Amino acid sequence: MGEFGWAYIDCDSSGGGGSGQAAGPTGSLQFLTGSNATSGSARLLFLTSSNTMILTGTLDVSGTINANYMNINVTNKNVINLSASGDTKFGDTEDDTHQFTGSLHITGGIYYTYYRVTTSVYTASASDYLIGVSSSSGVTVRLPASTAATTGRTLVVKDEYSFVGGRPETSADQIAISASFGSGDLIDGNGYISLAGDNASVSLYSSGDGKWFII
Repeated sequence: MGEFGWAYIDCDSSGGGGSGQAAGPTGSLQFLTGSNATSGSARLLFLTSSNTMILTGTLDVSGTINANYMNINVTNKNVINLSASGDTKFGDTEDDTHQFTGSLHITGGIYYTYYRVTTSVYTASASDYLIGVSSSSGVTVRLPASTAATTGRTLVVKDEYSFVGGRPETSADQIAISASFGSGDLIDGNGYISLAGDNASVSLYSSGDGKWFII
């Protein structure tokens, strides 16, 4: 026993809040508050039940944030550099608006919403841009109402069915494009226009005040 010295242990029996004692609400992350003292805050929590860290306040990061998935309500940044690989998606409903100020440079293809019409009547949806009519019979394409929500919107209607010598000009075989159905809108001052001839097409834009115009 002679080779061992004495060990002195200071036991503080005063309970929580003493030197070195963790404090704060349940789930709070500890941080140094003084000499050999830590505490926690309800503004920085880790919930073990859901594996979730909750921060109420501002997070300043000088390094890199790596994340597999991010949900962001508002992003304010002067310069945004995106170098991530894989697909990206903006918006989740057709009434979402994405605004860009400045030039837009695209490497790769641009794909527009396309719908092929094979029925006798088709009402263009809010997301349509290219409408291909693939029918030997007469077809009516109804345009959406020209309102403030559609100002500057463009639509292209194309006859995809090839007749020998062109689509007949009889009303039963024509492609009628109607802007007046249920809205009273006009296309170049007319309630409707028709496409006839060989694989004809027409491009239209909305002024947003009840009028469609041929480009």
